[in-house]
Amino acid sequence: MDKDELQRTITTAHRELAELVGRISDDRLRDRAMDDWTGKDVLAHLAWWQDHPARLLEDLTANRQPEDDTHPGSTTDEINEYVFREHNEDSPEVVRHAFTQTFQRLLTAIEPLTDDDLFRPGRCSWLDEGALSEMLFWDTSRHYQDHFAHLEPLSRSAHT
Repeated sequence: MDKDELQRTITTAHRELAELVGRISDDRLRDRAMDDWTGKDVLAHLAWWQDHPARLLEDLTANRQPEDDTHPGSTTDEINEYVFREHNEDSPEVVRHAFTQTFQRLLTAIEPLTDDDLFRPGRCSWLDEGALSEMLFWDTSRHYQDHFAHLEPLSRSAHT
């Protein structure tokens, strides 16, 4: 795999999820989708996690350590709870915009990176010897797959 293939993979996955979200009305985005989360909560969660690597890549490009607000918790659950609290009151329109804008920010952050930057294990000390590409996949295409099934019913069923 190289940078072009990585970009194609995450862009295709994002487009598929964006098409699904485009079929969900604002009213349906306010319905429960996963546990206590509504569809808009899931979408805000996905927007935050795809912005996460964009912020980290911007730090890498600027040769600085990630800022504290890049990780507003020490565990994934703490971060997810923080994101939920911060965006729970956001409107569907705001969340849709964030989902689109954060992905564009991510693509912009990937652009100056080389294959070596993206695929060499240990390139970033804060990734515990992992490769940037793995973080990108987990925060985008693989993550979208995790939540596709939570959003898909909202695109086809009547308001409950």
